[in-house]
Amino acid sequence: MQWSEVRKRFPNQFVLVEELSSHIEGDMVLIDDMAVVRAVPDEEATKTLMQCKDTMFVYHTSNDSVVIELRRRPGLRGRLRAH
Repeated sequence: MQWSEVRKRFPNQFVLVEELSSHIEGDMVLIDDMAVVRAVPDEEATKTLMQCKDTMFVYHTSNDSVVIELRRRPGLRGRLRAH
C-alpha cells in the first residue's frame, strides 16, 4: 500500500505498519510500499513503537511521506584496556 492511501484510510492517527519495500537516499530510508497492521491509539504509540522489531514501525499519518533517518552506530569512547 502506498503512504497516500494509508493517509486517506487512517486520517490524523498513528498506524503500525510493516515495510514491504524501500530504498536509501543518502542517510535516509524512503519507504515505497507498506502493509498496515492496525491503527494505534495516541496513548499507546510510544509503547507500541518500542516493541517493534525488524521492518515494523509506528508512524503518524499527518506526515506527507515516510522517511526514516539512518543513524550510524557511535564509535567506542575511551580506550579499551587489556588485562
